[in-house]
Amino acid sequence: MGDSPLKILAVDDEQLILWALEHACKGRSLNIKTAATTELALEEIEQCHYDLFLLDFDLKDQDHLELLKVIDECCPYVPVIIMTTSDINSCELNDAIRSIRKNGAWHLLEKPFSLDKLIGFIEVIFQDHDKMKVCLNSLTHNYDQEKREQFRRPHVQPVDFSYQVIVDGVSRRISSKGILTDISDSGSCLLAHEQLQPEQVISFENDSLQQCGFVTWSVLIEEKTYRCGVQFC
Repeated sequence: MGDSPLKILAVDDEQLILWALEHACKGRSLNIKTAATTELALEEIEQCHYDLFLLDFDLKDQDHLELLKVIDECCPYVPVIIMTTSDINSCELNDAIRSIRKNGAWHLLEKPFSLDKLIGFIEVIFQDHDKMKVCLNSLTHNYDQEKREQFRRPHVQPVDFSYQVIVDGVSRRISSKGILTDISDSGSCLLAHEQLQPEQVISFENDSLQQCGFVTWSVLIEEKTYRCGVQFC
């Protein structure tokens, strides 16, 4: 990410979630504003430019569709992460969003969710300008493609990947090498020499695989060799 903090507008009528988001962004290059109603969110959009919107789709004021429409018209190239308790694979939900969000990237996030995973995802998609386009393309929610049956295919491919760690209070990016043992539309298995932690964000950096993902599990299979499950973002 650049020197300027990312400006994020979070819209949710659950004050606990807004507080948790603000708390999670402290100490990071993330400047988060919160709004508990659609009216307050519209006022913020008029007054300030934002780099990312976190939009609760379960707002009690029932104006979330109108808010998404305004965002699509006024900020077509600003990505939106839509938070919901509904089934994110619902045809009705996806079709409703697609009918309004015609221009920009969007992604569905099912509640409850891990704050660390959400913040890690945000940091990855904005970590540098060169990767931003790739990440935003992957952020676009393509439900038609997801309707295809997801099956895991035998696959062996050496890969370069990286991840962030905190050492003595300082964030460092570690580069490493591994082997993909199989792959599907939604994720992969990875052989690595280090133990990656669940919900850790990793970035693959090969020409044939420029993708971000979260570690879902990690087990030791032999000395200094771990097998990890990775879910693509």
